Amino acid sequence: MLSARDKLLRNLDWNLLYTFLVIVNEGGISAAARKLSLSQPSVSNALKRLEEHFDKRLILRKKGVFSLTLQGMRVYEYASSASRVISNMADQFVEQQDSIQGEITIEIASHLQSPAFDKALGRYHALYPNVIFNLNTQPSADIVSHVTEGKLHIGLSNKKIAKTGLRFDFIGYEKMGFYCGPSHPCFGKNDVTIEDLKGSSYISFESDQPGEGLDAISQFRDENQIWGKLVAISSNVEEVRRLILTGIGFGALTIDSAKPYVEQGLLWPLPPYDDFPVAQIYLVTPESVSLKDIEINFINLLKKQVREEVANTMS
Repeated sequence: MLSARDKLLRNLDWNLLYTFLVIVNEGGISAAARKLSLSQPSVSNALKRLEEHFDKRLILRKKGVFSLTLQGMRVYEYASSASRVISNMADQFVEQQDSIQGEITIEIASHLQSPAFDKALGRYHALYPNVIFNLNTQPSADIVSHVTEGKLHIGLSNKKIAKTGLRFDFIGYEKMGFYCGPSHPCFGKNDVTIEDLKGSSYISFESDQPGEGLDAISQFRDENQIWGKLVAISSNVEEVRRLILTGIGFGALTIDSAKPYVEQGLLWPLPPYDDFPVAQIYLVTPESVSLKDIEINFINLLKKQVREEVANTMS
């Protein structure tokens, strides 16, 4: 059998307490009814039900008299404290419900360097701080396949193909160069030529082959006959760089990603020293799939950032 305390806790209605607070704060039944957009009988009935729950008179109501009883003062004090807690909770939940939130999944080619994309991430987070980014690295060919299969809505890839249902927006390019590590025979030499690289052990990106994302590197090697023993391959830029640093072979990296290592004396640039191979960067999205609003907002912001980058370059 429930105790009187448990019965009160189970049956007490917050709406009754809230109405009671409004009655006291507004100074009467009529004023509270106007505040709550209710009829006076409804407000009076709510007060009566609350008093029945406590089995105590809470407000003295006589002609020209409106005052709290001792029990009414106690209930008002506790209800006011509860109201502050509930109001804070309501503010938090309403704020979250009103704000834009969710998760955006983006796949990016591991070696990809795009200032426009980096700036777009920062600007988007400033606008929509409750949106979570889920970024993963994949080979360009896999990124295109994932968008084609509907597993992915936003990808950044070096690979572009003519395929119905896919949209490729050019968002920039990255210059690629060849590098070697400290224990490589060419390290520290300023007179290395392309001829010297022919036949040397080579470390390759998985997409460094004809028709794939780093087709520009593959074409350059083909045109200049830079063929040697393939000693390692990876789709991850950190691992390609690690392998180059070991000195077991030379390989290609983006100019921007290699620059800090060159400045520290950990990587040595190899020819060509200008007229670098250039890999184009594309935003890959589906044409016939409905995207979430947060995805559409990011895509539009990225495109706007790209336009600004181009305008700044031309000015």
